[in-house]
Amino acid sequence: MKIAAVYGSPDKKGNSASITDAILRGAINNGHSIDRIYLHDIKMGNCLGCKNAGKIHQERYCIHNDEMTTEIIPKLIQTDLIIISSPVYMGHITGITKTFLDRWYTFCEEDFNIRFLPGKKFITVVTSGASGEVFKNVTEYLDYWLSNFFKLEKVDQIHAGDLMGSGAIAEKKELLNRAYALGKLIN
Repeated sequence: MKIAAVYGSPDKKGNSASITDAILRGAINNGHSIDRIYLHDIKMGNCLGCKNAGKIHQERYCIHNDEMTTEIIPKLIQTDLIIISSPVYMGHITGITKTFLDRWYTFCEEDFNIRFLPGKKFITVVTSGASGEVFKNVTEYLDYWLSNFFKLEKVDQIHAGDLMGSGAIAEKKELLNRAYALGKLIN
């Protein structure tokens, strides 16, 4: 199985990245191939909601000619499972994660049927410094859009709170073990 892990945090060793890496370690040990996508390392323009998007999306995915169009979208089309991870910044996913999801407009046909994504699987990882319940709505937001709108199949989600500061996840070994076990179960 091909897995694309999308990191929405600028901190490659932060809490959401560490949980995602634990999932990937389990998946690699189970024979899956992975592709890590660090959103802060790519050049990606904002979605413009362009006119005539249906025609543009058919011709070249997007009006932008950036790494999202030339590299990331083709990877997503070829993958079987997408992991999206993000810490909570100002009450929601990071801005770059939102921009990444806005660019999924390319998967919408003019009648809002979804192309390329239906049947793929997904996992979400959301972390915050507040207690887990405070930002549960962020995970619910991702689950709704990925499953109900984009027609992906939910495998699982990890929503972890009380992680104040980068690396706080190191104190939560049970959560990292759960993430690793999740990766081992991916099929």
